[in-house]
Amino acid sequence: MSDEPCPPPHISRIHTRSPDEHHAWISARYDNHERRVRAHGRDFAFSAEFGALGGLAVVRSGYTAASAESSWPPMPHILAVHLSSGRCRHRWQGGEVWVGERGTMLLPPYGYEHVNDCSDSSGVTLPMDVVLRVAEEATGLDRAAVRFTGLLPVTPMAHRHWLATADYVRRGIYSLALSAPLLLTAAEQMVAASLLATFPNTTMTSDVRVPRDAATPATVRRAMAFIEARADQPITLTDIAAAVGVVPRTLQYAFRRHRDITPTAYLRQVRLARAHEQLLAAEPGDGTTVAAVAARWGFTRPHRFATAYRQVYDQPPGQTLRS
Repeated sequence: MSDEPCPPPHISRIHTRSPDEHHAWISARYDNHERRVRAHGRDFAFSAEFGALGGLAVVRSGYTAASAESSWPPMPHILAVHLSSGRCRHRWQGGEVWVGERGTMLLPPYGYEHVNDCSDSSGVTLPMDVVLRVAEEATGLDRAAVRFTGLLPVTPMAHRHWLATADYVRRGIYSLALSAPLLLTAAEQMVAASLLATFPNTTMTSDVRVPRDAATPATVRRAMAFIEARADQPITLTDIAAAVGVVPRTLQYAFRRHRDITPTAYLRQVRLARAHEQLLAAEPGDGTTVAAVAARWGFTRPHRFATAYRQVYDQPPGQTLRS
């Protein structure tokens, strides 16, 4: 029996020298693809880990003494892969892109051919629907107009930011730190925004649309009521806008015009106030912790929660908990 620790239920692992087992493992996670492996003699080996929470997933894979060729149809998810060794080739839209060690490549959801050559890689997967929603909320573009147009990071700085985002997601999934619904939704939105800021896409070249029908103060008041009633749920800007009958960009414009704040910033204010109330209501010995309260109300980083809390309540959250 192996001494290797058993992975958590949301993490699966494989190590095999069988191309058939390799193909079956991949097929169980990614449907409708054709995958071919060219092994060198009897030295083929494939190792991988796959972990998922909600719509987010992280994967690590390695090929030894083999080249793995993949043909993928359009898929409902998008994947960004970082190579720690080896190289990979991507054929898409009549062109060809090579990425080597320490490089990162986007695997878009539109269908492509891909070759891994004795590589070790890690990646983050997200449903494309989340990316489209975040793009629409940020720019006002129709979803049909949002499309990735390139596979490599636009700048070295954007590349570094993506790697930091991917590492945060990987650690959050492995530790289950992102399992709270509000944290998971925030992480999905963060990954979507990072993808849109890192890889070439039409939101970088299209003009942001100014809403034709500026929302009224009454619309803003209805949105605020909706936020206050559902602050404990993983609601998004799209959800809030739909509840009051406007598009997300219109709601953003209206909040800035009438309240000098964004809808999502107001949502954070409400959640911070609810966290404050929970800390005040805690009884000695009931097990309440600052970290648990921060996670309960969607604050992904405890130190940022503490900073925001101090700015509003002029004391650290731990002091409120102990008072």
